[in-house]
Amino acid sequence: MSDPVADQDGERQSASVSAGVEGSGRLKGPEAPPMRLPPEVARWRSIGISAGLVAVVVYPILVLVSLPRIPQVLMGVSFGPALAIASIALWHVLKVHRPTPSAQLAAVCNALAGALVTAMIIVQLAINYSTAPAVSEELDALLRDRIWDIVLGLDVSFDVFIGLATLLFAANMIRDPRFGRIIGWVGVFVALVPLLGANIFYFPDPPYTHGFPHVGIFTGVWYLGVVLLMVRDSRRERRRGGSAAVSAKKG
Repeated sequence: MSDPVADQDGERQSASVSAGVEGSGRLKGPEAPPMRLPPEVARWRSIGISAGLVAVVVYPILVLVSLPRIPQVLMGVSFGPALAIASIALWHVLKVHRPTPSAQLAAVCNALAGALVTAMIIVQLAINYSTAPAVSEELDALLRDRIWDIVLGLDVSFDVFIGLATLLFAANMIRDPRFGRIIGWVGVFVALVPLLGANIFYFPDPPYTHGFPHVGIFTGVWYLGVVLLMVRDSRRERRRGGSAAVSAKKG
């Protein structure tokens, strides 16, 4: 004969476990995989991966490779929009685990950063490829230096906005099972030290003119890591979906 009190305790424990699983949308415990993304968010993740790869590939090419005019302009106008689109997609992925205003603000900041960096690149290319007639060598050199100060100001403005976005994105990633503490805390460091700290400390000069490593290296590597984690998450979901389909057929 069963014990009524024990039966009631067992039912309460089962109900508690079920409520915990259903309420959170995912299994409890450190080994539990993150919940499967809804189809619409999965499409946003694919967009984010594609746009993110464009951004992290185009930026080093612009900085390190000497290109003809048309390819350089095409790459110059693609980096900012790719950054903005990838950031909006990343916000959609992050809000599945924990919707926060800070993640949405991060997407807004990086969208603004994309606009600023596009303006900076276009102004820089316009200076380099200018066909305006020369007045005098001294005056042209003076004007070029002063206009270049505008480019540097736009560069710092871009770093401020992408620094704030990186900080907010990274803070949201620390507790997100798709990303985790390592990428989260590394992102916090990248935002506070190279992006915001170095640019403010060395202003108005670029940090690299004082021997500081190029800020873009830290930022690009971190965002590449974020894209790769999204790729890993997508592949894991496909494998789990394939395993579930095989199990269903066997059943």
